[in-house]
Formats: sequence, structure tokens, C-alpha cells
Amino acid sequence: MSTDSRIIPGIVKNGVVVPQANSDLPDGAHVNIVLQPAEVTPELREELEAWQRAGDQAWQMIDRWESEEQ
Repeated sequence: MSTDSRIIPGIVKNGVVVPQANSDLPDGAHVNIVLQPAEVTPELREELEAWQRAGDQAWQMIDRWESEEQ
């Protein structure tokens, strides 16, 4: 068995990782599964950024209130 590292793309079907390319993985081969980040649509990215800005504004208000109390 080779000691070279390879990346073989796959997809999960019914809880089992199925390689997407023809590969000669031997039975008993040890593998690492790395989840790729999900693709985010521009609309969702915009909404997430708006929530982030709102959160930043809320923290600024809290900081201002705390400094006024002192």
C-alpha cells in the first residue's frame, strides 16, 4: 500500500461516504474525512452580514450604557 496522501472527493449517501471518482481504495484503508464549508448564496451572505452589523451595533450600545453607569 502506498504511503502517499491523496484527496478523493466523495458524497454521503445514507450515512456512507461514497467516493465520486474511480478509486482503488483497498478494504481496511484508513481515511480522514474533512467536511468542506457549505456554499453560501449571495443573498444569505448579505443577510448574515446584516445580522453581524446589528450585533456589532448592539455591543456598541451595551458598551456605551456601561460607561454611562460608571
